[in-house]
Amino acid sequence: MPKLTRQGAPDQSRIPMSLFSTEGLPAAERFAAWRESVGVFLEVRQPDATSPADFSAQVEGYLLEDVFLSRCTTRAQKFDRHAARIAQDSIDHYMIQVFLDGGVEMNRGNNLLRTPQNGVIVFDLGEVMDTFNTDFDVLSLIIPRRRLAPLLTYPDSLQGACVDPDSGAGILFSNFVATLFSVAPTLTPVDASLSVRTLLDLAAMAFNGIALKTGDLPELAQQAELMRVQNYIKERLSSPALEPDSVAEGVGMSRARLYRLFAPIGGVADYIREQRLRRCLADLLSAQHVHRQIADVAYRWGFSDPVSFAKAFKQRFGRTPSEARDAAATLMRRGGDDPRPGNRLYEQWITGLA
Repeated sequence: MPKLTRQGAPDQSRIPMSLFSTEGLPAAERFAAWRESVGVFLEVRQPDATSPADFSAQVEGYLLEDVFLSRCTTRAQKFDRHAARIAQDSIDHYMIQVFLDGGVEMNRGNNLLRTPQNGVIVFDLGEVMDTFNTDFDVLSLIIPRRRLAPLLTYPDSLQGACVDPDSGAGILFSNFVATLFSVAPTLTPVDASLSVRTLLDLAAMAFNGIALKTGDLPELAQQAELMRVQNYIKERLSSPALEPDSVAEGVGMSRARLYRLFAPIGGVADYIREQRLRRCLADLLSAQHVHRQIADVAYRWGFSDPVSFAKAFKQRFGRTPSEARDAAATLMRRGGDDPRPGNRLYEQWITGLA
């Protein structure tokens, strides 16, 4: 694997960059800040014998089109992603990790899986995740399912799959990811787009070469119906007429069945509102929509009343729509390169990819 050296510094013409670090925090507050940050898609806790004061974490990340590439260095901890969380947040990506140091143990039914040294492992964020990591230094890719699944032979059977790091495909993939991260500060959006195409092809080559037990259905197969309805909703968020009754009719389901299906995650109406608010947040943070009026953003995603939208937005995200946009503009002027603990731009990228 090539040595991770920096090839340049980011500037305004380069791809977005985020740098989260606990270094500037009091020691006793570091793990709590990390837990809140990574909590956008994972539950995390430290081993019982570990003091929060001994904790540190750093995530340096880049957004390449809709693929998130990062390097994370942190201490030993337990990661979980439960079924209720999966249904609620709709984050349905693949997370591929290339370990530079350390490793992960994963409980998979009655089996305990371990990554080999310098291993490459994939996690399906649409499935339950139960892992323990030693102190680690890892390159991570978070790739939307829609980008990678069409290239995979068995897209729903990869949870915990490991690539042989000594195989040709494993070496090619690991080296490309390491090189891509090293040059990320110098990439333009056009460079990034071309790089993502190669990245996806190499990932497919690596994981399609693994012998899988294709007869094993994913643990969350019983949630297929819920995911089908969620996809129906997400494809129609811009329609003000989208509401529980129209969803039930559109998917061929009774209202009672629809309500029971969404009851564990807060109800179908709350789910629709949450997805609309996330789309609005993504637009407000995007340079592409910087000249769009906030009211237009609200209308674009199915809100008919800008005042009600602003109230719901602040209640959900803790700031008004204009405050969220101003904060994003400040980070853009800095090139996203803000090492303070408050820079958690990568959280918005991960949730926005959904």
